[in-house]
Amino acid sequence: MRAGAALKTGATKGDWTAVTIEGFLNRSVVTAKKDALTIHASSGAAIRAGAEPSAAVVAVIEDGMPVDKLATSGDWYRVKRDAWVRTRELKTTIAKAPQGAPQRVAALPARGAPDPAAAPAPRSDAAPAVGDFAAAHPLVLRAAPDGTPSGTADSAARVRIVARDHGWARVQAEGWVRESELIPVDSSSVSAVSAADLRSDPEHYKGSTVRWVVQAIAVQAADPLRKGLAPDEPYLLARGPASESSLLYLALPAALVASARALPPLSYIMVLARVRAGRSDPSGVPILDVLRIVPR
Repeated sequence: MRAGAALKTGATKGDWTAVTIEGFLNRSVVTAKKDALTIHASSGAAIRAGAEPSAAVVAVIEDGMPVDKLATSGDWYRVKRDAWVRTRELKTTIAKAPQGAPQRVAALPARGAPDPAAAPAPRSDAAPAVGDFAAAHPLVLRAAPDGTPSGTADSAARVRIVARDHGWARVQAEGWVRESELIPVDSSSVSAVSAADLRSDPEHYKGSTVRWVVQAIAVQAADPLRKGLAPDEPYLLARGPASESSLLYLALPAALVASARALPPLSYIMVLARVRAGRSDPSGVPILDVLRIVPR
């Protein structure tokens, strides 16, 4: 279980305390029968604080470890896990950890009654130094240890260490960016979905929000043959997402028409958009309502 993970405590038995931890598992790392109450995760599967790949990891579970399925949210299962941990580890984490530098909690033992004869749980890592640090060289920022790169910071950057995890430091940095270059985070977004997914199961994805990188082709006005678009409704003809060659109709609100027209031909943009139709008639092209455009 990761440092700083929130959990609920229950009964105590000797030196042990019953705890419950909750979070989200992606469908891609679990196997489960329909209507099953428990699921089994692939080795090293991460339980995250939210239903998105960038959410903080709260725990990592091993292959075959059962967890209780509470609900389904798009491509994610909300799950919980009951287990026992040594009470002294909880006291260390809650009472003694300095603010911004939580101690490590012992790994979760197997489900069932605690084993008083078991070896003592590993002690928590030493409290990490906290404060401001300078980057020794340009840094690659990652969403999690060994995770996918999420950004960079140059050697002039100042960062604050807030936690450590097996040779990795979680850092915070401050700076200024243009507000127009930001897209709101939507916990219901399904950025990993493709245009092919929309066409194959249009009802499932209707109303979903996606964050896609697409290639802008031209702003056009809908003609009567474009079913799903209102007559003369402005839309951005685009290709994507990413390397996918699918055509897309991105319906534009009045406030974004001028911005879309100003885009250089065949430029790449990031869009936040809501699925109106995963497969429109007669062409089968997906239609999405654009919420935000960010040039790249």
